Amino acid sequence: MSLKLTSIFTIVFSLFVLGSCSDYQKMLKANTSSTPEEIKTAALDYYEKGDYLRSVTLLEQIIPMYKLTSQGADLYFKYCMGNYKMGDYFLSGYYFKRFIRQYPLSKNTEEALFLSSLCSVQNSPEPSLDQTETYNALDQLQIFIDQYPNSSRIDTCNQIMDGLRAKLELKQFEYAKLYYKTENYKSAVVALEQTFLKYPESKYKEDIYYLLVKSNFELAINSVSAKKLERLNNTIKSYLNFVAAFPESSKLGELNSLKKQTDKTIADL
Repeated sequence: MSLKLTSIFTIVFSLFVLGSCSDYQKMLKANTSSTPEEIKTAALDYYEKGDYLRSVTLLEQIIPMYKLTSQGADLYFKYCMGNYKMGDYFLSGYYFKRFIRQYPLSKNTEEALFLSSLCSVQNSPEPSLDQTETYNALDQLQIFIDQYPNSSRIDTCNQIMDGLRAKLELKQFEYAKLYYKTENYKSAVVALEQTFLKYPESKYKEDIYYLLVKSNFELAINSVSAKKLERLNNTIKSYLNFVAAFPESSKLGELNSLKKQTDKTIADL
C-alpha cells in the first residue's frame, strides 16, 4: 500500500472513530434526540463488538422503558452479561439475582443463576483470607443444582464445588498448623483434631497425624506435673494412630525418637 493510500485510510478511519464517539456522546445526554430504539440498537451493536462499557452505559438508559415489553428480559440479560464480561463480579452477581427475580420464566434464567454462582466463585479469595464468599459460592451452586438437577452444567458445578471445598480444607489445615508453628501446642492439638473430624479423608491426613504427635509431645513436656502424665499418654495414643495409618511413612524415624523420649519420661515419673 502506498504512503498516499495509507494516509487516506488513516484519515477515513479516524473520521469514522470520531463520528462513532460523537454519536455515543450524543446518546448519553439527558436531552438526546436519539430514540430508545436507536439507543438500543447502538447498545447491542457495542455489545456484539465487545465494547461492554459503552453497551451497559447505554442499556442503563433504556432498560426501564422496555421493562414491561417482550424485549425487556433480553435487554436486561445483556446488561448483566456486559458487567460479567467486564469482570465486575460483585456487581454482575447482584444484577443476575435481580434478573432472576424480575424474569423467573425467562429462557435465560437458568444461565443467569449459574453465572450468578460463578460470580460468587470468582469472588472467593485466597485460602489465607476470610472465606465467607467461598461458603456463599457453595450455597449458590447447591441452589442451582437443586433447582436444575437435570442441567448439563451439573458436572461443572460439582467440579467447582470440589475445588472450593479443597480451599476450605487447606484453610482449616493451615489454621491448625499455625498454632503449632507459633508453639501454641494446646490450641494446635484442638485445631488439628477438629480438622481431622471435619475432613476425615483429608489429603493432609499424614501431616495432621504427624503434627498431632509432635504437638501432644511438646504440650506434655512443657506441662505442670499434675497434667504431664495424661498428656504423655496422649502422645503415645497419637503416635500409635500415626503408625497404624502410615506404617511406611518417612516421618516414622523422627516420631520413633519422640516415642522413646515419651516412654522414658513416663518411666521416670
